[in-house]
Amino acid sequence: MTNNRYSYKTKLEAVRLLNEGVPGKTICRLLGLKSDGLIYTWRKYVRNNEYYRLNQQPGKQYKYNKGNLELPNDVRKDIEVQQMKEELEVVKKYLIKEGLW
Repeated sequence: MTNNRYSYKTKLEAVRLLNEGVPGKTICRLLGLKSDGLIYTWRKYVRNNEYYRLNQQPGKQYKYNKGNLELPNDVRKDIEVQQMKEELEVVKKYLIKEGLW
């Protein structure tokens, strides 16, 4: 048994599909995920605005955001900007879907 690691984009795509009403098992088949329980956990992180939890390495303490502290400042800033852009895209898609945009 091996631990699978999924990219930040894969996690966001899985949450987006789940929010669109696609069943968890179908998302697992489409994206090659091991379990649909992961998707629900990722969706919880997105709902709580804890996007950094989607990007940290396994075994890091999420509460203290230690995973990103090991990177150089310019790389961390680039990651933060990219995450903010992706978060904004998810929020825009949700607002459009709900007819609020």
